[in-house]
Parts: sequence; C-alpha cells; structure tokens
Amino acid sequence: MLAISLAILAGAGFGGSAIFARFAMQKLAPMPTIMISVVVSALPALLLAFIFARGDIWAAPAVAFLWMLLLGAANFLGGRTQNYRAISRIGASQTSIILATSAVFSAIFAIGLAGERPHFLIPLGTAGVVLGLAVSTVDSIRQGWATDRRAVVGYLLALFAAASYGSTNVIAKELTEDYGSPLMISAFSLVFGIILLAPIAGRSTISGIRALGNEWGPMIFAALSGLSSAVAVIALYYALQREDVVVISPITASYPLGVLLIARLFMSNLERVTGRVIAGSLLTVSGVTVVVFGSTL
Repeated sequence: MLAISLAILAGAGFGGSAIFARFAMQKLAPMPTIMISVVVSALPALLLAFIFARGDIWAAPAVAFLWMLLLGAANFLGGRTQNYRAISRIGASQTSIILATSAVFSAIFAIGLAGERPHFLIPLGTAGVVLGLAVSTVDSIRQGWATDRRAVVGYLLALFAAASYGSTNVIAKELTEDYGSPLMISAFSLVFGIILLAPIAGRSTISGIRALGNEWGPMIFAALSGLSSAVAVIALYYALQREDVVVISPITASYPLGVLLIARLFMSNLERVTGRVIAGSLLTVSGVTVVVFGSTL
C-alpha cells in the first residue's frame, strides 16, 4: 500500500511540474526552464541524500555512479528536455497524454531486461493506449505536416520523452535493488543531469534570465516545476524499491487526468482541452490500467 501511495504522489508531482513549466515557458524558452528546474530539483535531493543516505553514498562502487550517469542522461537529456520542448509546442495537457505511454515502454523494457512474462492483457492494454492517443491527436495529425508541423513535432518529442522515462524506471529499479537508497540515486542522477545539460543549456539560460530583467515570475514557476519534479522523482524511486516496475509505472502515468483538470480550470487561455482530448486521455489511462492489471496476474 505504501508503494501505491508513493506512486500516486509521484504522479501528482509530475503533473504539477508540467503545469508550472507551462506557466514558466510563457516568457522563458524551454532550455532555460529545463536548466532552472533541474538545478532546483537537485538542491533538496542532495541535501536529503547527505543527511539520510551518507553511508550508501560512501559505500557505492564506481560502477554505481556510471549507472547513475546513464540514468541522468536518459532522464534529463532524453526525458525532461524533450518533455518541456513538447509542452512548449502542444501544451501541458496533450503532452501529458502522450507521456502516459511511458508505462507501456516501462513494461516492454522490464519484460525484455528482467525476463518477465507478460499476461495477455498487456497487449490489450497497449491497444487501448494507442487508441486513446489516436483519439486525442487525430485533429492535429489530420491537418498534416504542412499546416500543423509544430504540433506533430510536439507529439513526436513527447513520445520520445515517454520512451526515455520508461527506460529510467527500469534503470532506477535495478539501482535501488543493487545499491541502496533512492535518495542517493535521485540526487546523483540530478547532478549528472546538470553536468550533461550545462554545455547545451548553460548559455541560453543565462541569456534568458538576463532578458527577463526584474520579472521574476517565469523563474519562480520554473523553480516550482523543479521542486515538484524533485518530490516526484524521490517518491517514484522509493515506490520502485518496494514494488515491480510494471505495477508502479502505470499508476504514476495516470497523472494526465489531474493535468487536464487543472488546465481546464486555471489555464483555459493557454490550453485547449477539447472533448476529444478528454476522451483520448480517459482511453489512454484505461489502457494503462489494463496493462497494470495484466502485469500483476
């Protein structure tokens, strides 16, 4: 039950991160928003790791840090970077729907790497996810590359982010089982994420902050996005330490419903949430739920 509660908390954190990032990117470009959010995410994670997981840090072998470097690359170069770029193109609500498929990618990677044998319901759930995505994105796809290139690229970026996040869940699961504290793993993956992002986003971040002048709002929203992500990542890794990937990932991936609700209530001027998008999100989450159920049989 604790693992399920942590997975729900992680989903809430990821949903909040997407909403805050959307507000930040009204004035900030995606890369400065990403850089600020990752730096802010790392600060509390590092503090908590050195307070509560110091023994695990000193005991970890060099190979563990290499795996955490890989985790940071997949999570922040492949995941958060493409996630925020997608949000800037198609909005937080539609991006979150695509990101729900990270649970399917997690199941595929877990089955392939850990040797788990899928129940027949997993392909059925996958079909539900694909159908949900088709329903929610059909309008933009119908317009085609010529008239809606920005939206189609946004969907592709979100799908790549979903695949990256799916791989990170499997890597994080193995790391927590082999090397201990989720606090250590989350903190150092964030540190490596900063190191990897700095050459790409460092200069644009400085320029973006300077261009804002005394306007602090976008930076505050970017920082809140980072704090929300920190809560989500730490909760997710603790959940993965206690339960299988195929169970935790779909629960965490159900956060699009919360994002859609918030977008509808507070972001109607930024987000276009149509009945088709809501129907697609429900189908996607339903498919993810079937994947979870099938994975536990």
